[in-house]
Amino acid sequence: MENIPVTAYSGFSNVRGEITLRKVIENITKGLHARLVFKIRMLVSQGKTEEANNVKKQLPFYTVTATYRQKRQAYSMTGYTRVILLDIDDLPEGKLEELRKKINGDPNTLASFLTPKGHGFKLFVFLKTAYAIRLREALAAEDKVEFNALEKHHLAMYNACREYYEQLLGVEVDGSGKDISRGFFTSYDDKAYLNEELMKEVDGTLTDIVLPEGTAGKKKSTKAAGDKASVDKVKADKPEAEPWERMEFNKAVLAVKRISRFEEGNRDNFLFALGNKCYTKGIDEEVAVRLAREKFGQEGMDVAMPLHNAYTYTDKTYEALGRKEEKTDTINLVIDFLKAHYDIRRNVILDRLEYLDFNEKEERWKGNFRPMRARSFNSIFLQLQLAGIRCYRNFLQAVIDSSYAREFNPFMEYIGKLKPWDGVTDYIGELADTVQTEDREFWKTSFRRWFVGMLAGALKDDTVNHLVIILYSEQGKGKSTWIRRLLPPEWKEYYRNGMVDPGNKDHQILLSTHLIINMEEFEGVRIGDMAGLKRIITQESVTERKAYDMQAYNYIRHASFIASTNNRQCLQDIGGNRRFLPSSVISLDYRTPVNYEGVYAQAYALLKQGFQYWYEGEEIDGLNRHNERHRMKDPVEEDLFVYFRKPGPEDLHVKWMPAAAILSKIATYGKIQVNRQTTQTLVLSLEKYGFRTRRDRQGSTEY
Repeated sequence: MENIPVTAYSGFSNVRGEITLRKVIENITKGLHARLVFKIRMLVSQGKTEEANNVKKQLPFYTVTATYRQKRQAYSMTGYTRVILLDIDDLPEGKLEELRKKINGDPNTLASFLTPKGHGFKLFVFLKTAYAIRLREALAAEDKVEFNALEKHHLAMYNACREYYEQLLGVEVDGSGKDISRGFFTSYDDKAYLNEELMKEVDGTLTDIVLPEGTAGKKKSTKAAGDKASVDKVKADKPEAEPWERMEFNKAVLAVKRISRFEEGNRDNFLFALGNKCYTKGIDEEVAVRLAREKFGQEGMDVAMPLHNAYTYTDKTYEALGRKEEKTDTINLVIDFLKAHYDIRRNVILDRLEYLDFNEKEERWKGNFRPMRARSFNSIFLQLQLAGIRCYRNFLQAVIDSSYAREFNPFMEYIGKLKPWDGVTDYIGELADTVQTEDREFWKTSFRRWFVGMLAGALKDDTVNHLVIILYSEQGKGKSTWIRRLLPPEWKEYYRNGMVDPGNKDHQILLSTHLIINMEEFEGVRIGDMAGLKRIITQESVTERKAYDMQAYNYIRHASFIASTNNRQCLQDIGGNRRFLPSSVISLDYRTPVNYEGVYAQAYALLKQGFQYWYEGEEIDGLNRHNERHRMKDPVEEDLFVYFRKPGPEDLHVKWMPAAAILSKIATYGKIQVNRQTTQTLVLSLEKYGFRTRRDRQGSTEY
C-alpha cells in the first residue's frame, strides 16, 4: 500500500481528520511536537508521572489498525488496515538502542519510534509468517466480514505478533493493546523508522465490514432543544463500561472533588468539570453519562445535560486547536522546499554556511558546495516566492542559519573516507624523499613528527602542534610550491601563505580556520617579534569577537606552522629554539604527484597507534645542538669569547667579575652599547656556555 491511512482525533474519541503513517513518522522524526515530548521526559525523570501523563494528553492522538469516520467506536469504523500496533514499555535506558536495532532489523517491522516518555517503543507490524498469511487469506475469502469475526481475527493476529516480538526481543509486550481501536500518541524520535519496502506489501484497507448499529448519522442541533433531545437519546441498552473506563472515570471524579463539591447549587458545575476530565481521558460520552447516573443520579436530576455541554464545549475547543495544528506552518513549507532543492551544511572549521544546489546551472559549481553569501540567500528567497511560498527574507535566513544546517567537518570527512593504511608502505617517507637535504636523517625524522602532529591538530580539539618546519635554500628552489602541495585539493582553502601578526585579531582567527600557515621570508622576523611568534605557535585556542558578532567566542586551534627562508642562520634566540626544525635543502621535487590517500592514511594510523609527534628529554638537547648551525649569534655572545674564555681545570689564576664589568670591557673594545638588553644577552650567553657563578658580599652574581 502506497499510503497507509491514520485517523486523527480531537481528544480521544472525536475524529478530526485523516493523515498517513508516512506523515506521522515524518513529523515524529522532524520533532513537530518535540517541545511537549521533552517536557514529558523531564517530568518523568523527576518522578512526576501524573504531571507527565497530563502533558501527554496534549499530544495528537491517532489510530492506525482501524480508521473511523466520526467517533472511535465500532459503528463509525470505515476500514481495517491490517497493521498491528504493539507497545513495549518500562525498558532500561541502556537497553533502548540495542532493542531498536533488533526491532528495525526485523523484516516484519513496518515502523517504530520511541514513546513520549522515552522508556519504550511503539511498533507497527505487518507479520509475514506462514500463520499470519493464513489468517489474512481466511479473512480475504469472506465477501463481507462481520465485526465480531473481525475482532476474533484481529485478536489472533495481535497474539501472533505479540508472541513473535517477545521471542525476538526477549522482553514483554504490553497485552492491553489488543483492541482494534487501540490508539497511540505522537512523539519525538529523530531515529524513527519506516520500512518503505514492507509498506508496499501491506494489503489494501479492508472496507467490507458489517458494523454494529450505533448513533452514526444522527445530527446535532445547535439549539438547546436539540441538545436536550440528543442527550435524551443516550442509549439505555449501552453495554457495560469497560474496566479501564470505570477506572479512568473514578480518577476523574477524584480529581474534580479536589477542586469542587457535588452539592446543592453546584451540581451542574461539578458535572461540567467531570465531563471535561472524562473527555480528555478518552471516555465516550454515553459511557460517561451511564457511569455518572450510577454514581450521582438522583430522582428528577438531569445528569446528561451538563456532561453533554462539557463534551460539546471541549470537543469544539480541541477541534479548533486541531485545525490550527493541521494548518501547514510556513516554516515546514520552507524546510521541505530547502530539502528538495538544496543540501545546506555548516562548515565548523571556517564557521560558515555552505550549500549545494541540486539544480545548479553553472558548470563549475555542479555537484560542489559553495559558500552561502548574501546573493545566495537572495537567490533562494526568489525561488521560494516563485514556488508560491510566502515568507520574509530574514525568516528564510533564520531557518538556514540555525540547527537546520547539518554540521560538516572537512578534516573528519576526508579522513573518514580513506582506506586503512596497509601498515607496510612508508608514504610519509616517500613524500619526505622528494626533498634532498644536507641532514637527511634529521629531515626525515622531523618531517614525520611534524606531519603527524599537523594531522593531530586537525582532528583533536585539545591538541596543538608545537613544531615548526623551516626549509632553507637559495631562491627559486620551489619551497613554497612544495609546501602548498602538502594539503590535498579538498583542503586547499585551509592553506595560508604569509607571516602572522600576533597582535592582529584577524590573524589570530587564522589559527582556527587554517591547517597550514607557511611563513614565507622567515628571516624577516625581528628579535622583538620572536617572543610573540613563539607564543602564537604554542597557543591552544583563540578568544576573539568576529566582525558583526555580539560577543567574543573561543575558537579551537587547528593550524600548524611551516616556514621557508633564504637565510641559513634564521634562528636568533640564544635561550633555545626547540620549537623549530630547520633543514638545509639541496633540491626539491614538486612535480611528482603526492599520494594523499596513502600519506594521510599512514599519518592517521600512526596517530591512533600513539606515535610520538613531539620532542622531549634528551631529544630536545640534541635538537638545540642541531639548531645552533642555523642560529645567528648576537655580537655580545661572539665578543665574549674574543676577550674572555671559560677557565679549565688546569687554570690556577682565574678572575671573578660581575656581568656589568664584563660587558663594559666588551663594549670598550667591541663598540657595543651597554643597556638592559645587551646585559641580558650577556647573562644568557654566560649561562648557556656554563660559566661558573658565585655571590659576592653585596649579593651580586659574579662569573
